[in-house]
Amino acid sequence: MVEFRQLETFVRVAELKSFSKAAQEIFLTQPTVSEHIRQLESELSTKLFLRTKREAILTPAGKFFLKHAQKILGFRRQIVLKMGQFSSVVEGELTLGASSIPGEYILPQVIGTFHKKFPKIKTELLISDSKEAMEWVLDRKCEIGFIGFNPSHKLLDVSPFSSDMIAPVIHATYPLAEKPDLSLRELRSIPLVLREPGSGTRRAVERVLSEKGLSWKSFNVALVVGSATAVINAILSGSFFSFLSLKSVEDTFLQDQLKVLQVSDFQAINRQFFMIRGKRDLLSPMGQHFIRHIAQNAELLKPPL
Repeated sequence: MVEFRQLETFVRVAELKSFSKAAQEIFLTQPTVSEHIRQLESELSTKLFLRTKREAILTPAGKFFLKHAQKILGFRRQIVLKMGQFSSVVEGELTLGASSIPGEYILPQVIGTFHKKFPKIKTELLISDSKEAMEWVLDRKCEIGFIGFNPSHKLLDVSPFSSDMIAPVIHATYPLAEKPDLSLRELRSIPLVLREPGSGTRRAVERVLSEKGLSWKSFNVALVVGSATAVINAILSGSFFSFLSLKSVEDTFLQDQLKVLQVSDFQAINRQFFMIRGKRDLLSPMGQHFIRHIAQNAELLKPPL
């Protein structure tokens, strides 16, 4: 008899095209994954995968079975979620994914007030850049994601979440910090700390610079880092400037240490954050409660002044 665990294993191997990667994803040993697939193939009397040195490839029978296995698991999940709505006790686990700014500077406070209201819901927040946070939602590692660009993806339900301003920031003691009429040309000589390519902040600035006929090659890029916190720490050394989210420098200490530059030919960028979830996925009761909580606590999402 085919079991749900075997179906889940089969689907992950098919999606990842790898027995070893699937084993890591679903916390099983590789021999156990192989045994699940062997049992399935024995039950169905057909070969589901062809193994090569690089990947596991679905056979024609495997491709046919994958569509139905995904539907079966989808129906099972919907039934479990629907049955959960009959329970008066709200408890369970909720996994969220976010890019640096929402994850480090917006969501912690939202999650804090959410936990006070629903203490039996355990929330896990994964943080990376916007591109990876989007992939987490697509791969169902996260139920809801919060990113710094509109993905316009056919498999995602996208809605505005919060907003922010992006401006050039430098250490308050830097010689040009107090100059009232800086230009982009002058900025281009100062060492720049740049976020990684998947960053929503980086994408937003790239669009504006492109409209002005500029690219990062026009600047003195001295350092590339993977988080807003790393950018701030670099600027605090006194040697660099960067284009930063103003939410990330709302802290009083940082406001005393850092200076938002006034650049005549570069206006602060109004950037939108977006909440994303799988268009075909049914939200868990925990996810539904979290989205309602966000809607009821809009004051926590206000952009910096």
